[in-house]
Amino acid sequence: MKRLLHALCSATLLAAATLAHADIDRPAAESLVRKSGLWEQLAGVGPQVEAGIQQSLAQGGMAPGESEKARLTQVIRMAYAPERLRAVSTGVIAARMRPQHLNALRQWFDSPQGQAVTRVEEEAGSAQGDPNLAMKEGVALLKSMPADRRKLLEDLLAATHAADALVQITIGTAVAAQVGVASTMPNGGAPSPAEVRGMLEAQRPEMLKAFGAMMLASFAHTYAKIPSPQLRQYVAFIRTPAGTHFNAAAMEAMAAALTDAAAEMGRRLPGTRDGRNT
Repeated sequence: MKRLLHALCSATLLAAATLAHADIDRPAAESLVRKSGLWEQLAGVGPQVEAGIQQSLAQGGMAPGESEKARLTQVIRMAYAPERLRAVSTGVIAARMRPQHLNALRQWFDSPQGQAVTRVEEEAGSAQGDPNLAMKEGVALLKSMPADRRKLLEDLLAATHAADALVQITIGTAVAAQVGVASTMPNGGAPSPAEVRGMLEAQRPEMLKAFGAMMLASFAHTYAKIPSPQLRQYVAFIRTPAGTHFNAAAMEAMAAALTDAAAEMGRRLPGTRDGRNT
């Protein structure tokens, strides 16, 4: 089971809420989720998690038999079903967003610049190619790009807090998966959620540094088609009150959706039939 938890963490890297009174209605929230590209990006999470877990198990010499592989695929697809992730994310956006920001957000997402950014983010989120290859391409782009272009990407990374969010998602999903596992194993036999959290929290500084470098390369690849003037406008939007508020809400929405999915997957994983996930 420890290896499966490690595989889940690895898959989360490749592929990141507290709910209060709803401040905007559900249709308005869903509209933002769609316009921002989050709706389409969530559809690509399941396949990325499945590919990541299967790859990690194979590399660790834990490739499951055919029947168990099929069962694992079914578990992942149920837990990370797009409709499930979208429902959780939309609920968080509805609860988190403030109505006073809606007009500014709609103006950005409906603008040519906003739509261009959304398109490349959707393409990156739904890509089914080798993520390692995309990362290598991003690293190559970073090495060859002008200093001012790299500075723009660094500004975007800082404004979005993407590395911090990825650390939180990684820790949250690993703990959630272990909570799910623990709920099916009342007599123990696996690390407790608190132990998993403690182990990962101890690695937070190293993860933050590694994820920052990884996200910068990912940004270089994702926004390669966006000219610097448009990218500068995007950074400026993220820094506005509306952009900052929505970015934080979207990160919370993604974290909540992935945490919920990881917990569901954790609950279903221990039912293995061939004993290869122990």
